[in-house]
Amino acid sequence: MVPIRITRAHLKLAVETQNWDLLDRLLEMDRKHMDDASYFTDTWGEWWGLLMECIMREYETGVRILLKHGVDRTVGTWGDCIPQTPLEAAKDNIAIAALLQEKGPPEYLRSSDPMIPELIAQDEKINRQGEIADRTGMVFQVEDLE
Repeated sequence: MVPIRITRAHLKLAVETQNWDLLDRLLEMDRKHMDDASYFTDTWGEWWGLLMECIMREYETGVRILLKHGVDRTVGTWGDCIPQTPLEAAKDNIAIAALLQEKGPPEYLRSSDPMIPELIAQDEKINRQGEIADRTGMVFQVEDLE
């Protein structure tokens, strides 16, 4: 049996669809890409990762799961805009700010054991974006990789 390869696209999909049991399962299997700060971008050249996305969208459960698995609590936004830390981004959300300031990892118990989704063409672009960033340190929007 071929081992399942957990990719950036899997993690991004779990956050975008708010599939928290899937995110927890994926991170149990492989945490390698959890702290990548180039998952999301705007049109102004600002980039951020899974933790910042969950904070900005007020996905408290997503923040809880990422912290459970040891996400770097200091990785914020970067790029052409003024950088922002996760704690700065959570200043208006008391529950998320409290999670970020806890010393130990919070708990999260899955209620299901979701299947790992198959990757589609768009997912491969997300993974290619990350591979280019790993090799060169340069990040391009997924649309530029066609």
